[in-house]
Amino acid sequence: MDGTVVAGWDASLDPAKVRFAFSEEATMEVRVSLEKQTIFDRLETPQDLEGIKLDPGSLPAFMNDMMALKEEARTGHRVVVAQPINGLSLEQQLAVPWLMSQALGRPLAQNEQGHLFYIITDRGGRMEEGARYSQTRQGGSFHTDGVNLKEGYEFFLLHCAAPAAEGGESVLLDGHTVFRDLAENAPETVEILKQDRVWEYKGVRPGEFYEEPVLRLMEGRPEWRYLRDYLEEAGRLRGAPLAEDVVAALDRLDESLANPAFQFRCRLCAGETVVVNDKSIFHGRTSFRDNLGTVSIEDRLASGGDAPLKRTYCRFWVNP
Repeated sequence: MDGTVVAGWDASLDPAKVRFAFSEEATMEVRVSLEKQTIFDRLETPQDLEGIKLDPGSLPAFMNDMMALKEEARTGHRVVVAQPINGLSLEQQLAVPWLMSQALGRPLAQNEQGHLFYIITDRGGRMEEGARYSQTRQGGSFHTDGVNLKEGYEFFLLHCAAPAAEGGESVLLDGHTVFRDLAENAPETVEILKQDRVWEYKGVRPGEFYEEPVLRLMEGRPEWRYLRDYLEEAGRLRGAPLAEDVVAALDRLDESLANPAFQFRCRLCAGETVVVNDKSIFHGRTSFRDNLGTVSIEDRLASGGDAPLKRTYCRFWVNP
């Protein structure tokens, strides 16, 4: 991970302190476990990797490391960047975040097809035309991922299989810092954000809706649910555009999110996996560009070749 920290997030948070390296024992266990997997002999799509089931008993050191990582993501910095396990093929490296997801809890379906292993890449669409943000090369507003499901989820994982040729930087914001800014400087905004809003199960169960607030306080701790484009679109689909005071509140929230003093920026390298506490951390990315001649992960697996990949991230939603 190469990255810079801007003062104001958490004085203790810097790229070195959120890095997590697996122990030698855990690394060896994962290598041995993946070498035994015959699924790599017939791998055609990333979702085929869902056939690999975690066996905690055969990976005690890995499970120990994951317990420490889980605690850091839950109550520590709430952001962890796991370093690659060296000596693995691309296909084996893709399986590592899948093992991590199972160690953290229960991976959740992310689309109508029920995929637990979800690919983020540029499919040529645009959000203005209804495409999911994850399938475009566009930069986007800061958000949490847990807006597609009413129950939300605790952990959000992003694994970098291949970075973009240019751009695609990740930007993270601590929701506690954002909440303090609003509570101290715009308390009326906080009250509006705590009211229920209409959301769509977008990409998971299109056309179905639920109600939840943008901000919920749990024992005084802020929990966030926010993706403005989706929120506004759900209102339009239900024939109930957002009221002026709500728009103003969202504008004020966006103003806080846009404050560079609250932002932590990093660009993941191939093989790195960021684990985020989804209800505590906002994230976004800058727009990106792929080189000519790069291919999708699906095309590369189907061909059995070694063509360079376009920007390819693997995403996982996990509840305990």
